[in-house]
Amino acid sequence: MFGKPKKNEQLEMKLKTLQMNFENNYKDAAKLNYEEYWTLLENLSKDGTLKEKQKEYYQERGEALRKQMDNFNHQNNVKTF
Repeated sequence: MFGKPKKNEQLEMKLKTLQMNFENNYKDAAKLNYEEYWTLLENLSKDGTLKEKQKEYYQERGEALRKQMDNFNHQNNVKTF
């Protein structure tokens, strides 16, 4: 309770949707969700909805996803017939 910031429902839902699309190999949807995540994070930060610790927490989560998303394209996981 003390070390973690309170979670933001909107961002958590966006992360769950992104993870679901990523796991189901829906590349275009996952990329779109990833972009929407960053846009939502920026908007919530600008309007003061997020506290500084929350902002840092969600930026770290987004950066962790960046490594997965960098090589996430249609050529991955394509098997020859």
